[in-house]
Amino acid sequence: MKKEIIITLPLEVYTTKSKTKKSKFILNLNTYRNCHYTKLNSVKIAYKNAIQELIPGIKLGKVKLTYTYYAKTRRRLDISNVCSIIDKFTCDALVDKGVLIDDNYDYIPEVTYKFGGVDKNNPRCELLIEEI
Repeated sequence: MKKEIIITLPLEVYTTKSKTKKSKFILNLNTYRNCHYTKLNSVKIAYKNAIQELIPGIKLGKVKLTYTYYAKTRRRLDISNVCSIIDKFTCDALVDKGVLIDDNYDYIPEVTYKFGGVDKNNPRCELLIEEI
């Protein structure tokens, strides 16, 4: 029987800026490309820690990933700017936890980004993992 898993992913993470301050990192390609590599590493670690409990402890073979983005406002945006970074960090976390063997096209041959609408009370990105 093929497995399906839905995970609600955050749109931002917080990293430590100093001993008393936290820094918010909004997950999108524009922020990612302008960030120093050491900061990106700490963001990736913070993201992995934030979603570890959301990731089931199962092993999957080949999967199809569908990311559905729910925006906070009606402001138009390019959903791939958000979903591409969330996808990168999530796939790395899935491999690190052992859910996937690797995140290359042998194991993830299809990735889809969708716009789910506006949810001002609960902006998020939902990931549907379907074993194929």
